[in-house]
Amino acid sequence: MQDNNRTLPVRVITPHAGLEAFTDAIRSLVRDFPQSRALAWRMLLRDTRAMYRQSLLGYVWLFLPPLATVLVWVLLNSSSLVNIEVGTVPYPLFVITGTVLWTAFNASVMAMQEIMGSARSMLSKVNFPHEALIMTAFGKALLNSVIPALLLVPALIVYGIPPGLPALLFPLGFLTLLLLGCALGLLFVPIGALYGDVGRAIQMGLRFGFFVTPVIYAMPESALTRTLLLWNPVSAPLVSSRSWLIGGESVFVWETVLVGLISIFLLAIATLVFKVVMPHLIERLNA
Repeated sequence: MQDNNRTLPVRVITPHAGLEAFTDAIRSLVRDFPQSRALAWRMLLRDTRAMYRQSLLGYVWLFLPPLATVLVWVLLNSSSLVNIEVGTVPYPLFVITGTVLWTAFNASVMAMQEIMGSARSMLSKVNFPHEALIMTAFGKALLNSVIPALLLVPALIVYGIPPGLPALLFPLGFLTLLLLGCALGLLFVPIGALYGDVGRAIQMGLRFGFFVTPVIYAMPESALTRTLLLWNPVSAPLVSSRSWLIGGESVFVWETVLVGLISIFLLAIATLVFKVVMPHLIERLNA
């Protein structure tokens, strides 16, 4: 006979303090990795299908924003409303390559910023490894970046620019921008979960960052302006990746490598901090 009075096990998540919190988080990350990976894949499929299920154009929406950006700047440049020189590279190809690379960075920042909003209802009700949210966000950023990047294939064919051997390095620069965006976006998740102003400030910063990054224009020759733009961490991997694919610009190899290494380090730190502060955030959000 089944015992209907049997109580279910209850797990109480208590925030740790000091060094113990970080050591416990590291052990948990390693222990729960297989479960986190499987859960992240299921959540990615669920969220992606839900997002485009009731959409008439479906995944076409992933192509439209970069195409709209390219069209605007090509029309402005061709009508001489703006005068942007990019050397021998066709300007439409130059812009679409820069826009695709910027989309990789922008999509990864925004994917991380949406972590808490998409999972707020289940955080206090379901016990699961919270790092699965980070994996899911990275998967979304990858999907929202790789699909628009497919536009580069017909663009290269139309303008008759065969990719050379350096084009093999393009995915490395592309991945660097993804990791950089994920790291920066994840660093602001804890405070952004408590204050909505943070998300608005990040969106405004990304709009401003588009114009202080060589997305639609080539890296200036002026030493001062060139140096200032290189202080923008997005500039070196973006310009280098575009040059590896279509040529016509300088390549900042060591700067790109440095940005990649720093991005990996920051992403690891941000993941650890996220793991440690999640119990505190859940407590605050449900207070």
